[in-house]
Amino acid sequence: MHIKKALITAAGMGTRFLPITKTIEKEMLPVFNKPVIDYLVDDCIQGGITEFVIVVNESSTQIEEYYSPNKHLVAELRSLGKHAAADHLTTLHEKATFTFVTQKVADGYGTAVPLKVAKEYFLDEEAFLVLMGDDFLYNGEKFSETGIMISHFLAAHEKNQAQGLVTCLERPEADLSKYGIAKMHTEKGLNYLDTLVEKPAPGTAPSNLANISKYIFTPTVFEIVETQLPNPHSGELYITDTATILAGQFPVVIYTPQSQYLDCGTPESWLASNNTVAALKKLEK
Repeated sequence: MHIKKALITAAGMGTRFLPITKTIEKEMLPVFNKPVIDYLVDDCIQGGITEFVIVVNESSTQIEEYYSPNKHLVAELRSLGKHAAADHLTTLHEKATFTFVTQKVADGYGTAVPLKVAKEYFLDEEAFLVLMGDDFLYNGEKFSETGIMISHFLAAHEKNQAQGLVTCLERPEADLSKYGIAKMHTEKGLNYLDTLVEKPAPGTAPSNLANISKYIFTPTVFEIVETQLPNPHSGELYITDTATILAGQFPVVIYTPQSQYLDCGTPESWLASNNTVAALKKLEK
């Protein structure tokens, strides 16, 4: 299956980061010298993704501005003789196109809602990526064999041609109750998802593989989302439930990347991600 499109979800309000997210969108918080979301986009472009559909909330403007040309800034840089910087901005995302879809309050809440609001852009695709906009996989941009995570991700899906792929990482026993944990079975050397157990009680986790919310789906998933019921406890529509339902109908492969997972969903994890990237960039010099 040829994959050329990615759906990136960026419609949250970033409440864990308040008050800074009153004016700066969570996905636009910097990790070293660029926004969190741009690590995902750059990795996708290196992996051959050329079209991005980014789901944003009703008050979002910054992500779209970032992925739009800024002719005034480029002209100002050239007037100052900073031609390399101007050239870099001009060509920064020229290999990709960006479409922005607004998720309204009336659309509901939950990680599966972006699939519903962006459905029309993926119906004709063989398969597509679904990524959360506040975390990424990273081993250093100049480490060519391990730095391009999305290309490995896509290759794993191409090899098995399943209806879905869920990305999981091994986590220590003490941390498993913080995640959705994969219950799985193995066939011909591949791990297949049976269900995702959300935040299992200590000692009850079915494996040590924690879901990190990076998926490949085919348009079959939209049939599930349209009839999926919200979680009875939170009232939200969870993509983990979507993946579990899909796994009950079709093969869904579990992919385990060999890379660092940098979560920027809390102030503490965002700061740790900055420290990790800064350390790797120092090694690259």
